[in-house]
Amino acid sequence: MSATPPTSLDLMSLVRREVRDLPSYVPATGAAKKRDRLIRLDMNESPFGPSPRTRAALADFVQTNRYPDFAQSALRSALSQYSGVPVEQVICGAGLDDVFTSLAHLLIEAGDEVVISEPTFGVYRPLFSMHGANVVNVPLSADFGLMPEHIIAAVNDRTKLIVICSPNNPTGNLFSQDAIESICANARCLVAIDEAYAEFAGTSQIPLMDQFPNVMVLRTMSKWAGLAGMRVGYGLVPKELVGAIGHVVPPFHNVTLASSEAAIAAIDDRDFLMKQVGVICEYRDALVADIEQINGLEPLQSVTNFILVRTQFPDARPLVRAIAERGVLIRGYGDPLLQPYFRVTVGHAEENDRFLLALRDSIEEIPA
Repeated sequence: MSATPPTSLDLMSLVRREVRDLPSYVPATGAAKKRDRLIRLDMNESPFGPSPRTRAALADFVQTNRYPDFAQSALRSALSQYSGVPVEQVICGAGLDDVFTSLAHLLIEAGDEVVISEPTFGVYRPLFSMHGANVVNVPLSADFGLMPEHIIAAVNDRTKLIVICSPNNPTGNLFSQDAIESICANARCLVAIDEAYAEFAGTSQIPLMDQFPNVMVLRTMSKWAGLAGMRVGYGLVPKELVGAIGHVVPPFHNVTLASSEAAIAAIDDRDFLMKQVGVICEYRDALVADIEQINGLEPLQSVTNFILVRTQFPDARPLVRAIAERGVLIRGYGDPLLQPYFRVTVGHAEENDRFLLALRDSIEEIPA
């Protein structure tokens, strides 16, 4: 007997409402003509490849037939030593987004609230919304600073989490220490501080974990260590949550054996990598100075490996497309608040020069 396929089944009706209505995170995209060398300055990646020890670890890696250690003991031990946080408080994930997913599994029930301050990293809103949270935006101030009194006032009995991204993406600034501490001290919920760019800023909020029991710090190996393609993020969790979060962290912490080996080698090579971070910061400051010389552009001061630039245009995306046509990809925004801006990642000196040339040529084509 042959089976007859259903004719009136609406498969979308089976999809969770939170997913159907989900606001999507839109990654950087560029429509550039085919070039011999396309320059990617749109994803906040390091312009440098892996460190020498990481290269050696990956060159010698042959254990593709073996699973990683279930508890990622060696990786978590290395991250514990690097961060100064006890190993039992370290969790890992396939990138920082994955660590946030574990956090959502731990905390969020339908109708719970998560407080963020936009503009900020675009993953927070769709990720927590997908898990049934009501995401509450307490906007940054006009100069892109935190509003601690407003954030604290937004916390209620359903608030499970406040997310602070410092240094903030896409604005590139480090938030006031007093503002962060005020939130941690007065908010009766967990405060997760995303410091993916901490190594560039030369500062960290990890010491707040000893001062405030509700603080969690999230970090990544993607930016400073040049391991974006290996996908290794980690979270430093409060002692009180260690047992509970162990129930939701996936097997192997979702980190491959090769990625674990690469990250451990990078931590062993941190002196070399921090010298590269210093070079990137020098390139960044030089790039800011060069952009300042172009009429109609205002680069914001940054403590990260990227720069947010205000243009004279109400919408900078035509400028972003014109630059892409010249073989350089940067980031534009559809959010009305950010439409006059573009974001550029700091590259090698040659890449930065190519970007500046494309920028100068393109800006003359865009009507004011």
